[in-house]
Amino acid sequence: MNQEILEKLKAEYKQLFQNVWELGGGYGFRYHHGVRVMKYCQKIAEFPRFNGENLNVDALSVAALFHDIGKIEAVDKNGQLIYGNYGGISHDALGAKIVPKYLEKYIKDKELIDLICLIISEQESKTTPTRIESKIIKDADRLDHYGVLHLCCSITYANYQKKNIEGLKEFWGGDEGKNKYEANFSKFYFPEVKAIAEKRFKNLSRVTGLMFDENEGLDL
Repeated sequence: MNQEILEKLKAEYKQLFQNVWELGGGYGFRYHHGVRVMKYCQKIAEFPRFNGENLNVDALSVAALFHDIGKIEAVDKNGQLIYGNYGGISHDALGAKIVPKYLEKYIKDKELIDLICLIISEQESKTTPTRIESKIIKDADRLDHYGVLHLCCSITYANYQKKNIEGLKEFWGGDEGKNKYEANFSKFYFPEVKAIAEKRFKNLSRVTGLMFDENEGLDL
């Protein structure tokens, strides 16, 4: 894909989400998440295992960038993205319906847009992907929550919930924290991506542990 077109699509996506805030990540998180997932997908597509695969890298890149576009419909009057408020359907199904109006300004290939819509729809958690591009995005999306960067999301979430570091420690040690991420290792499609996630998670666990130790003076 023409890099100029991709930059215009990034600018379109940024305009939508740069002033949107959410509990886990703060302002503009959804835009930066989309850009990271796109970059991850472009790098994953270069893995040796995909040599000879008929990957549509253009569709992969654009679908990765816009995979959360359905969440724009859940932004309230204060600019907050309200998780789960997608009108009774998944944000993936909603995103597949609304994304053409953002893409048609820059992409004139209808078949490419249709493929992007399909890939976004296949991000739905209960859907079995039919496209390898869909699997790559699922892995890249999951990977983005496994590293040290995820600590930023946890801290902003605790802040918006008016919790202190003790509350953050309680969350991290509960079912929605460390245990959940460890259990989700089995959901990765590609072992190479899983290995990166495991490395990142070790770093996240180490840094998080250091932070909690310092808070209690256990490092002295």
